[in-house]
Amino acid sequence: MSTTENQTASEDGATIERLERLLDDWRGRIDELLVQANLASKDVSETVRAQANTAQNALLAAKNQLARIPKDAGSNIGSLRSGVEKLIDDIRNAYESAEATIRRSRGE
Repeated sequence: MSTTENQTASEDGATIERLERLLDDWRGRIDELLVQANLASKDVSETVRAQANTAQNALLAAKNQLARIPKDAGSNIGSLRSGVEKLIDDIRNAYESAEATIRRSRGE
């Protein structure tokens, strides 16, 4: 294996690890959001739970797609990484929508 292949494999591995950490961070944020939903009124709670479910589904899809990325040297992860990053954007959008619902319910 050449130095370039080693470097690419190392960069790919670092990218996968970064995405895994990012997904773990979103998992924690979604869990915190669900706690806030439990404290909200019934209408707000139902809305937030629906939005949180959307975020959770995107999170699971991202984790599944990330698990399919080969970690061997020389693998091209560009398109799979792009797919995971798109799902992370979906998570972010659903989370921000749910968070905005909670803020509005508090009059913020």
